[in-house]
Order: sequence, then C-alpha cells, then structure tokens
Amino acid sequence: MENWKKENRGDFWDTFKGKSNLKLIHSEFYSLQLTYINESNDFVYCNLNIMYIGEYVGCYRMVFTMDGEVADVLIDFDRFMDKTINEGTTRVEIIKKAIQQGYSIDEIAVLVELDKDLIKPLFKS
Repeated sequence: MENWKKENRGDFWDTFKGKSNLKLIHSEFYSLQLTYINESNDFVYCNLNIMYIGEYVGCYRMVFTMDGEVADVLIDFDRFMDKTINEGTTRVEIIKKAIQQGYSIDEIAVLVELDKDLIKPLFKS
C-alpha cells in the first residue's frame, strides 16, 4: 500500500477519494500459506485484507520464493468498493463537520453509527 501511494500517488488518492479518508485505511492479516508443488517452485503467500472504516474493500497479496525474494504483488479490490468508499466519504464529511462544531468522539460515533476506534484517526492532527 505504501509503495502504491508513493509510486502512483494520484491513482491512490483518486481511489480513496481524498486525504482525510487515507487515515481510515488499514490492513489486517488474513492468511499466510506455503504452497508446495511437486517438482516445481515453492512459494509463500501473505494475504492481507484492506479495510476502510471497518469495511472490507479488497485484499493485498505478496508472494515470496523460499529464498525470501518477492515473486509477485497483487491488489484485488472488491467489486463494491466504490460504493463503500463513497458511503465512507460521506461519513467522513459528517465527522469533520461535527468535529468543527465541537461534538465529542462518543457523540459522533453514535451519529455516524461507527465504533469510535474506527474514527479516532480523524481526531489527530
């Protein structure tokens, strides 16, 4: 994700619809697997879910050889990702306006129906 953000900044920002939304993206470990194919190369697959305000938007997979070399990298977005991002962007705008009006994180979490830990990054400068 960081490499994508650095190498294709415009594409990355366009995908996630703005700067404040980037604070709400994180990855979570999904699986690690070793694939053994008889008389072929063995690979290790590391799979992470890409989450946006607690909602799944895609997965990130990095494939390694047994020597630790990166063999492949793949980001696969969910077909409903745009809907999730658009709904999230609306919530972010509501959150930002509520912060400006002086509402507490607890009040805002109830207002937008999200766990306060998910929106906490928006309260940090």
